Order: sequence, then structure tokens, then C-alpha cells
Amino acid sequence: MHCYCGSGLSYSHCCQPYHSGLRQAETCEQLMRSRYSAFCRKELPYLQLSCVAELQAEQSPEQMRDFVSRVHFVRLKLLPLPHLVFSKDEGYVHFQVWYLLGNQLHSFSELSHFVRQQDRWLYSSGDVREHVAQKVGRNDPCPCGSGRKFKSCQPHLASGHAAA
Repeated sequence: MHCYCGSGLSYSHCCQPYHSGLRQAETCEQLMRSRYSAFCRKELPYLQLSCVAELQAEQSPEQMRDFVSRVHFVRLKLLPLPHLVFSKDEGYVHFQVWYLLGNQLHSFSELSHFVRQQDRWLYSSGDVREHVAQKVGRNDPCPCGSGRKFKSCQPHLASGHAAA
């Protein structure tokens, strides 16, 4: 199965080693991609542990569990970064995510801020911009990019690849 993050690699060779603790993200982008995959797979412990302590204390596991149980993530796209100052212990990733909630396609873009603490990249904060939700009709193309109609694509894999 292709990885949820859209890297083109298999999940077992891409984000799974991060989720299982076998590898640490070496870049901000790797951490962001692994967090997206964790949202797709509902890997709540990983999501908690991959952010700074302040966010761990603020985020309710119940709220996060409720969110990931109601949505179906379908796509991740990296966006160009604005000109920002980076350092070896601080970085940014700009991306857009699409997810289904019922028959509504939701999307947001985020400029995420990451920090490196104790030689580990962690999610610190994000500037999120919600986009207008769109209704997906039964005969519309599925937003996962499979090329199938929405009605015949469901259920499809969260990785964005249609089920056989």
C-alpha cells in the first residue's frame, strides 16, 4: 500500500517506522508527512508525542479522537514556502490537506512551525487557513484522485488510492 503522505513509497518504508518509533524524522517535512499519515491512521499517541510539550498539555486526546473518527483524509499537497528565516533548530512546512466529512470536501492550508528539541523535530504551531467546503456529488470525480466517480470509489483507501 502506498503511504498516506503521498511520497510514492510504501507505508512500511515511509511513515510506519516513525509511528512505531524505529526512526526519528530528520527534517521538518518528514515530521509533517508522518503526522499527516498518523491522522489518516488515527495514530493518536504519535500525534501527541510529535508536538511540543505545551501543545501536548493543551490538546485533549478525546477531541483529537473525535476529529479523526469523523473525517476521512484524502490528499496532502506541499506548497511553496514564503521567504522565512530558518535555522538548524527551527523550520517551516507549507501544505494543503483535503478531507471528507460526510459528502463535504473540506480543505485547509497551513504554514507549520517546527522546532528541534533534544535532537528531535517537533510540531510547534501552525497558521491555518480554512477553505470553503464543497459538496461532493455522487457522480463527481472522487477527490482522492483515483479517477472514479465518488459513488463508486467509496470506500477507498485513506492513502488516496482506490480500493480494488
